[in-house]
Parts: sequence; structure tokens; C-alpha cells
Amino acid sequence: MTCSSQITIGGYELVEYRRTYEVWRHFKPEDRIIRPGSVPDSAYSVTADVLRKRLGRAGFTRTTLEQEFQRFYHAACHLPRNLFFRRCPESAAARAEAFRTASLDDWLEALDETVRAGLTVSQRSMGWVAEPRNMLVSIITGPDWPSTRDLVPQHELNGFPCSSLDAMAVALLEVTPASALCEQRVTMFVEFDGDTSFDDMKLRKQPRQQSEPEFDDI
Repeated sequence: MTCSSQITIGGYELVEYRRTYEVWRHFKPEDRIIRPGSVPDSAYSVTADVLRKRLGRAGFTRTTLEQEFQRFYHAACHLPRNLFFRRCPESAAARAEAFRTASLDDWLEALDETVRAGLTVSQRSMGWVAEPRNMLVSIITGPDWPSTRDLVPQHELNGFPCSSLDAMAVALLEVTPASALCEQRVTMFVEFDGDTSFDDMKLRKQPRQQSEPEFDDI
């Protein structure tokens, strides 16, 4: 069994770590929760509004997303021929053209459609869903991404035109309700891999042991 930890925004996966993980720096120890169940669910959990404020205080906003988008866009547009679209040669030229002509607002509209439909890269790769009609949605959830070091995405939304985890989080928060939960689930590491980061909470949640009844000697 391979342990994994997922960070989600409004239930939509931002990134998944396998075999080892670090708590995302925008989560704090006081965000820890344990949900009861046959295997208690251990997670760091805040609302989208709280996460948006924390990202803003760390310097990640809609403005910095726009800046990263512009850097990514211009770097990608300098790639030869059909940019980074290689897996589907028959549609590569159309994808490259859609990429060149889309603004950040266009991408955010497509991201909103992607999230509302619950479409993911893994669903597409497994053939579980049909090809999206919206070309930008297809690019976001498709198999292609730039292979140059400064453009390789650190998140799970391959084709969205930004690389960093923080910028992608800002983009997702643009299309996520303020009250939605943003979480990093670490249950597998806590339950099966010896992670001790929730030990104090486990101890607090254990029921008190009732004292053994006392009997007089007969």
C-alpha cells in the first residue's frame, strides 16, 4: 500500500503527495481535525475564505496569479510549432491556437466549468469521461504540460497556465465559495505509516477508562 496525502480546495484536488508528505505551509496545527469512522479521518481543514486570506498575507493574490499567468503564457508561446501539445497530434494545432488566444478570465471560466463538473486529469486518463466540448477545459484536464523546468506544474491541473502550487490555489479559490472547506488529508500516514502529528488529539479523544469495581474480601 502506498500512502498518499491530498490537498483539496472545495473538494477539488489541488495536489497529491505519495509515499511522503509535508504539511502545506498555509495550514497550521490548530487546523487539525479528526473525523470519526472505522478509520478516523485526520486532516487540516479551513474554509476557502480563511485560506484566501492566508495566501494574501503570504503575497499570493489575483494580481500575482495574473503575473505568473503572463510569464507562463509568453514562455509557452515561444515554444515551437504546437507549443507543448503532443499526445493528441490530430488536435494539437487547435489546442495551441486556443491556448494562444485565451485570457486569464477565459481560463478561470473554464476552471469554474471544470470544478463544477468534477472533471479531473485522472478521470480523463482512465477514459471515464467524454472529451469536454470546451477546449480550455480539455486542456486543463488533458495529458499535456510543458516539460521545460520553469513551466512544469507543481499541481494536478496539467494544462492550466501557471506552474506554482500557490498560484493554482489562488485560481481555484477564484471559483470556490467562501464557506467551502479546503483541506489536507493525512489519514493514511497517521493510521498506517507511524505519523505522530495527531497523537495528542487521539489521546484527548480516547474515552476515560472506568475504574474496576472493588469487592470486599469474603
